[in-house]
Amino acid sequence: MKSRASELAVGVFVILFGIALFFLAMRVSGLVGNTTKDPYEMTAVFENVNGIKPRAKVAMSGVKIGQVDAITLDPVTRLATVHITLDGSLTTFNPEQLKQVQKEALEELRYSSDYAAADAAQQKAMEKQLIDNMKSITNIDEDAYIMVATNGLLGEKYLKIIPGGGLNYLKRGDRIANTQGTMEIEDLVTKFVTGGAGKSSENTGSAPASSDKASAEPADAEPAFVE
Repeated sequence: MKSRASELAVGVFVILFGIALFFLAMRVSGLVGNTTKDPYEMTAVFENVNGIKPRAKVAMSGVKIGQVDAITLDPVTRLATVHITLDGSLTTFNPEQLKQVQKEALEELRYSSDYAAADAAQQKAMEKQLIDNMKSITNIDEDAYIMVATNGLLGEKYLKIIPGGGLNYLKRGDRIANTQGTMEIEDLVTKFVTGGAGKSSENTGSAPASSDKASAEPADAEPAFVE
C-alpha cells in the first residue's frame, strides 16, 4: 500500500513537471504569455530578411518592445514587407513627455518660413494642426532605422530599432522607412575576394607601365653625359 502511494506521488510529480516544462517552452517560444500592452502595428520593407520568422522579437536599446507578426513578399517590387506589433506602453510618450515634445515642435514650426509668412489666424491654425497630428505619435523618430540583428554570434535573429535623434516622430501604423536587411556571409566573402582581386589586377596593370617608364628614363638621360 505504501509502495503504491509512493508510485502515485512520483507519477503526479512527473506529470506536473511535464506540464510546467511545456508551458515554459511555449512562453520562451512566444506562443503564449504575450504581455504586449496597448498594441499597435507598423511595417518595414527589407531587401533581405533571411532568418527572421514570425514571433521574432523587436528590440530597442536592448529592450523588447514588440514582435514580428507576419512577412509578405510584394510581387511587383519583390521586396519583403515585415508586419510588426509594438508595445504602446514602451513606445509612447507619457503626458509630461508629450508636452515637452510638442513644445519643441512648436518652436521649430515658428522658425519656419511658411509660419513667418502667414498671418495670425493662419499661424494659429498651423499650431493647432501640428498639435492634433502629434496625438498618435510614437517615440520612434523618422530618422530611426530598423535592422536585422543576431543574438550573439550564432543566436537567433531579431529586429533592432536604432533611434535617429530627430524631432519628427512616426505615428502609429506608419512605415519605418530606413531599413538594413540581413548581411549574408557569402556576400561578404565575395566582396572581399572581388575587392582583393581588383586591387591585385590594378597593381599588376600598373607594374609594366612603371617598368617601361623606368627603362625609358635611362635612354633619355644617356645623351646628357655624351660630349
